[in-house]
Amino acid sequence: MKPIDIAVVGGGASGLMAALSAGKRLGPGKVVVLEKQNRVGKKLAATGNGRCNLTNMNPEPWRYHGADVVFMRPAMSAFPPETVRKIFEGLGLMTKEEAQGKVYPTSDQASSVLDVLRLELEALGVQEKCEAGVQGLNPIRHGFELRLQGGEKVFAQRVIWAPGGQTAPNLGGDVSGLSILKALGHPVAKCFPALVQLKTPPEAVRALKGIKYEGEISIWVDGENRRTEMGEVLFTDYGLSGPPVLQLSRWASLAFQQKRPPMVEVSLGIWPEDFHTTYQRLKARARTLGQRTLQDFLTGWLNKRLGQTLVKFSGGQPFSRPCSSLSDKELRALAHLMTDWRIPVVGVQGFAQAQVTAGGLDVRAFDAKTLESRLLPGLYCAGEVLDIDGDCGGFNLQWAWASGLLAAQSACDSL
Repeated sequence: MKPIDIAVVGGGASGLMAALSAGKRLGPGKVVVLEKQNRVGKKLAATGNGRCNLTNMNPEPWRYHGADVVFMRPAMSAFPPETVRKIFEGLGLMTKEEAQGKVYPTSDQASSVLDVLRLELEALGVQEKCEAGVQGLNPIRHGFELRLQGGEKVFAQRVIWAPGGQTAPNLGGDVSGLSILKALGHPVAKCFPALVQLKTPPEAVRALKGIKYEGEISIWVDGENRRTEMGEVLFTDYGLSGPPVLQLSRWASLAFQQKRPPMVEVSLGIWPEDFHTTYQRLKARARTLGQRTLQDFLTGWLNKRLGQTLVKFSGGQPFSRPCSSLSDKELRALAHLMTDWRIPVVGVQGFAQAQVTAGGLDVRAFDAKTLESRLLPGLYCAGEVLDIDGDCGGFNLQWAWASGLLAAQSACDSL
């Protein structure tokens, strides 16, 4: 059978962008996308709560993580956010920049991003082959043999490997993209969920389910502050969620990969002032509102249920006591809880709830300038399957687009 020029494994963000770029270079019938789901782009269509934060205009290196983030430099330099936006605008997608450099389609619909990609792929004559999960990859003379589910085989001169990570298994995430290349000699860094919710002891948060606060939160591992974020934190029945929690979660998730159980906790800065100022405010409030009961001591200051929980944990019991009865020790304890409430972290949610996979194919097995495998010439990798992951805010999709574009350019050049 005459081989196709390029087979793209995976119909996610990086795979679709790679196929589009290669299709423009090579023409109709030269590129095929092999997707194991019944349609391409399922995860892309769901990203950003359906809005699709498709890139970020400020992709600083510290926003990315992995064993070697310098590996990203050629792809990100060749295809920065400005270039990505121009590519999408050339496809008919209008974009807008919001706070913190986040870029969204003006339609506020993730489906718009997927639609313009698919329309262009169709116009270019790029074939989408769905329910065609790759179960084996064999190097052959002048290319590769790809064995699909059901036993069908596809022959390609070049392969762009972009199957994604393990997140969202209902949308296509699994481990096969790693296991197939691992069997061919590619080293793999251990994978764990990132950008995911934190689990805490239920008694700390159960009464606060559904309540949010806007403020500071820090992650501490073995007594060291690893990162601090600001934003809206949501209490859940299992722990904590919200954008700043997701940003911190990688350090908790990484810590729980250690053989020795770590001590992980979060510090919640519910009230923005320092301890001393907050303590003085509480002292004055106890005098002014001395006849109120402790049940309503913080009513009008914080969310009522949140305030009652903090008073309870500070030792303010029973709630029927007057506020004037609060001791100096209790006021100090309450000030600490409002400015630095420490809650143990006992785990993180799994891959099904995570936004991105940390870990993956060791980037040292690939040429950063081309994304070609050093072990299997003609094989290129892109996107989440590599040991690169980013913060929330469009950083992971920017890497997906840039790496997909570089892989396609390199594969086409080699032909």
